Amino acid sequence: MTHTISKVALAGASGNLGSHTLTALLDRGFEVTVLSRTAKEFPASVTVRVVDFGSVESLSAAIKGQDAVIDNTFTDDADTPLRLMEAAAANGIYRFIVSDYGLDPDLPGVHDMPVFARKRESYQAAKEKAETSGMTFTLIACGAYLDWCLSTGIAGIQLGTKSATLFDDGENVVPWTTLEDAGKATVGALLRPEETRNRPVYVHNAFLSQVQLLQIVKDVLGDDGWTVTSQEMQPLLDQSMADLRSGNITPMTFGVQIQYCLAKRSLARPWERDDNDLVGVREKTTEELRALVRGLA
Repeated sequence: MTHTISKVALAGASGNLGSHTLTALLDRGFEVTVLSRTAKEFPASVTVRVVDFGSVESLSAAIKGQDAVIDNTFTDDADTPLRLMEAAAANGIYRFIVSDYGLDPDLPGVHDMPVFARKRESYQAAKEKAETSGMTFTLIACGAYLDWCLSTGIAGIQLGTKSATLFDDGENVVPWTTLEDAGKATVGALLRPEETRNRPVYVHNAFLSQVQLLQIVKDVLGDDGWTVTSQEMQPLLDQSMADLRSGNITPMTFGVQIQYCLAKRSLARPWERDDNDLVGVREKTTEELRALVRGLA
């Protein structure tokens, strides 16, 4: 049976990723219901449902009659995705887009990182629901968010101070995708529901090492005045794990775990499968990547 998805509920529509997903949904003519903790302003064509994300009953009432639910939430409550998924399965929702964006969830070791614990639970729950209910799922594997990692410094490159820290030798090649194209890929998966059923969808704007990314940044900001160092990542990971055990937790406790993954080919590497064409994402040219850096610098 071929399913047509037209009515979509989106959770996390005001976030870094969700705002781009909302734009992509509206651009493609979907009927969108936003699930929000509080009343917020959205485009006039959007229906807004104020929900209690801690209540399956509240979520169920808000998503009744939808064809798909997209989870673009990111909260400290690791059970939020599970409650949203429970509500979707109970309401006969056909497609659920899992909140596990990022690295390949099927690579051994990726979901062993505490920073990805929520993603591990969501992915496992989605697979279980697909086996026991009529709900299907899609997961968007987009690698690291290129623009977000550059703007926050998670990529190890500080645009403002012209400094960079290479993770190990900085030579590991990984997938990078902008937040905008991750949102477009999400919508592209809804437009191709049979081909994206119950699996990760693999997209990227670029496969680049940290060294290659740094050179693109230097092309824009100039070669002069840079301070570039190398950092062995295993000691930082060990300290991160120790901090977790002792409760001495900072944002970089988890940031280091992401950076460690980006340094290791066993955890982050170019996709063996390429779904760019399927969901409407394309590789960026070097000049387009430079333009992105200009917009962030």
